[in-house]
Amino acid sequence: MHCVARLHNTLHNFFNNREINSITTTILIFISLYISIITLLGENFLNPLADHVNPVNATNEDVTVRSIFVIFILLVAGIFAAKISKALRLPPLFGCLALGIIIKNITVFDQFFVFPPFVETMIRKVALVMIIVRWGLATDIHFLYENALMPVTIGLVTAIGEIIAVTIASYFILNISFVMSIFCALILVTVSPAVTVPAMINFKEKQLGSLKRIPENILAICCVDNLFCVILFMVLSSIIFTDAPIATTILLNAGSIVFGCIGGIVLGWILWRFPRSDAPHTQFARITLLGTICIAVVIGTYLIKYSCSGFLAALITSAMSAMQWKADNKEKLECVESTYKYIWDSFALPLLFICLGMKFDCSTLTWEIVFLCIAVIAIGLLVRTILVMLVTLSSHINFKEQIVVALSLLPRATFQADLAPTLLLMATPFPDMAKDAALILKAAILSVLITAPIFDILLNLVGSKCLSQYNPQDAPAIEKNFDKTYMNGDHVDETIYAARPKTYSEYRSEAVIERY
Repeated sequence: MHCVARLHNTLHNFFNNREINSITTTILIFISLYISIITLLGENFLNPLADHVNPVNATNEDVTVRSIFVIFILLVAGIFAAKISKALRLPPLFGCLALGIIIKNITVFDQFFVFPPFVETMIRKVALVMIIVRWGLATDIHFLYENALMPVTIGLVTAIGEIIAVTIASYFILNISFVMSIFCALILVTVSPAVTVPAMINFKEKQLGSLKRIPENILAICCVDNLFCVILFMVLSSIIFTDAPIATTILLNAGSIVFGCIGGIVLGWILWRFPRSDAPHTQFARITLLGTICIAVVIGTYLIKYSCSGFLAALITSAMSAMQWKADNKEKLECVESTYKYIWDSFALPLLFICLGMKFDCSTLTWEIVFLCIAVIAIGLLVRTILVMLVTLSSHINFKEQIVVALSLLPRATFQADLAPTLLLMATPFPDMAKDAALILKAAILSVLITAPIFDILLNLVGSKCLSQYNPQDAPAIEKNFDKTYMNGDHVDETIYAARPKTYSEYRSEAVIERY
């Protein structure tokens, strides 16, 4: 043990040297950039300049000037559509989705805005990485670790209940196979980080619900819900759409999940050390490293058919990085968060939802399909709302806060935009499944069109009315009158109330954090 401790101290002192740390950070940036670019282009890792046919995109030409120009035009148009939608008090994603639907259903536009399927897949994956990074940066690991009972209970119970309800409803109402009904449920029930996460970040900035940590609880609930649904979707898809034995597939997926968790922890630990917190251009290095590493692991694992591990690794890496960076200097973490917010708002969101809208062919749509899909969506939302209210009855939150929690779990957008096209792509070789997958894609787009604008408006409106703003003067009296019943226990973890925003005098009394 003594030798191990000495080795650890030696390595720590060596890499903590300012020049060594700077050189190592630069090398890591170039390595992560190289891997992310290689995975984005789908090229050979060891010999990317080799003259060969790309196995991922063998039937289509590689990224061309035309594809880049089309993406640029779509991006500019998407930004304007998002601005117009926001001016109309609608979510920006609604305008981008509507623009994609218009492009798809006008022949002239549909023929012009065409790019290879592999490029579209990469656009969706990069956009997914951006929201995963924002989601991870907003997740409080300490809070989730110390107060996991309510988030895990609400996330799992309500998700499982809605999955069962939507599976039964889609099987009987949409008349699709039982297996595809499960896929339909997993896609339709996943809560959207694109709507919920920005709303919770806004509430945290305004200190709404801060005393009971309502925004942190909701972010943790979304984390549990998304992880459960996405992992189940990926594992089930690997079982259904491969010829390998089921037992072997399950073991490989379980191993990939463990590997993803370990990889995320290791990558997060590396980002704790590189760059040093007092190094010049710390924010640039952190932004670049975090983004390129997450893109590399998400897309790389997708290409080798184990995307579940990449999803977990990216989320854990982002959350672990935020935990340490917040301790180093909160202002620098805010710079990283604001940068990824800008990237999401200006690049990822417009392209992601335009691509989703371009999958929506109105010529194959009938009013009967629309009403049937809406019925399935409504059943799922109703079951989710009822379960949230029932599960939170014995918690420390009051009725108004229960309404906010329920509303935060109803928007659908981000994962529907990625999982539904992915399912359609995987089901293409199977004619029967492809027909059901096309119907599920329509249901997913309708769920985004309906739930994203409605519940985005309701969540921000109701949240500002129902959540109380933190007042340091009233905190002792409020804490004294709290009902200490917490879920199924008789005592509530005091950290829920102790971990409130600090007053100015409390902040000044703590150890001074160096500002740089």
